[in-house]
Amino acid sequence: MRTKLREVRGLNWNAGAIMNSSWTRAPGLRAILARAGGTALSASEPATAHVAFACHTPPLLLGGNLVRGQESPLSRALREDGQVLLATAMNGAPLTPNHGYPVRVVAPGIAGARAVKWVDRITVQMGESENVYMQRDYKILPPEVRDSQQAEGYWGRTPAVQEMPVNSAIAVPVEGGAAERGDDGCVGVSGYAVPSGDEGPVTRVEVSADGGQRWTEAELLQYPEEGKWAWKLWRARVRVPEGIGKTTVYSRATDKAGNTQPERSQWNLRGVCYNGYGVAADVMINPDDAGSMEERWHREENMFGAGGKGALAWKWKWGTR
Repeated sequence: MRTKLREVRGLNWNAGAIMNSSWTRAPGLRAILARAGGTALSASEPATAHVAFACHTPPLLLGGNLVRGQESPLSRALREDGQVLLATAMNGAPLTPNHGYPVRVVAPGIAGARAVKWVDRITVQMGESENVYMQRDYKILPPEVRDSQQAEGYWGRTPAVQEMPVNSAIAVPVEGGAAERGDDGCVGVSGYAVPSGDEGPVTRVEVSADGGQRWTEAELLQYPEEGKWAWKLWRARVRVPEGIGKTTVYSRATDKAGNTQPERSQWNLRGVCYNGYGVAADVMINPDDAGSMEERWHREENMFGAGGKGALAWKWKWGTR
C-alpha cells in the first residue's frame, strides 16, 4: 500500500513476516540483571538507564535497546510482567542458527527489530545504543523526508520504533484470487490480527467486502495459553451483493486498549509500521458449489492453519510482506 502512494526504502514484506511461537528460556533477563546490579542502577538513574543487546557474529552485526514510551528502558526489562526472555528453544526444539542459536532476545510487545539474535553481550548503560540499527534504521521519519539526503537531518532526532501498531491481515481469500459466494450470499474470509505493543489482546475484528460501506464482526478463534501479545486468528462470513464480479475485501482490528486500525497510515521513507486496513484486492466472486458451510470452514481452516501457536501457518505467503 505504501509503494502505491510513493516508493519506500525497504523490503516488500506484504503480510507474511509474523508468527506465534512457544519459547523456552534461559534464566530470565530480569533475574540476570538483578544479580548484576541492574536493579540498583535503575533506581538511581531511572530516566537514562538502558539495557542494550549486541552480537558480533560476522558478517552480521545487530543490536538494539528495550525502550517503551516514556518508561525507563531498563525498568521495562526489569518489570515482573514484562516477560523479556533470553530464549534457547522455539516450539520445543533448540534454536536453529537462522532463529538465533544459541540464545536470542524475545521481548513481547517490542518490535522484532529489537529482538537480537546470537546474543553475546548485554550492557546496562546510560543512554541508547549507538548501533546503526538503533540510530539509523527502523524509525518513522516524517512524511516530508523523501530521500536519503533529507533523512540525514532527522535520524538523530527521530525516536526508534519500539512498539508495533495494531494490525490485521487477510489470509483467505488471497489478492487476485477467487472466493465462493454461498447460498447464504456470503464469502468466507479469514486472517490474523495483532495488538498494539503490550495493549492486547485483540478484542474485535471487522471485515468488509463492499469497499468499507458495511462491516461484519468476525469470530475470534480461541486457543489455550493465549497471552495478551499473541496473534488472534479470526474468520467471518461476509455478505457480497449479487452481480458483483470482483471486489476488494478489507479487515480492521481493535485491541483491548481501544486502538483501531485506520484506513491508511502515514507514509514514511522506510515504510515501517504501516497499519492501514488489511486488504485482499481484485477478488473474483464465483458461485459456490463446494458443499456446506461447515465444509467450507474446514477447507479454509486447513489453508489458514488451525493452531494458535501455528509455527508456519503462513508458509504459502511467507516472505511477501
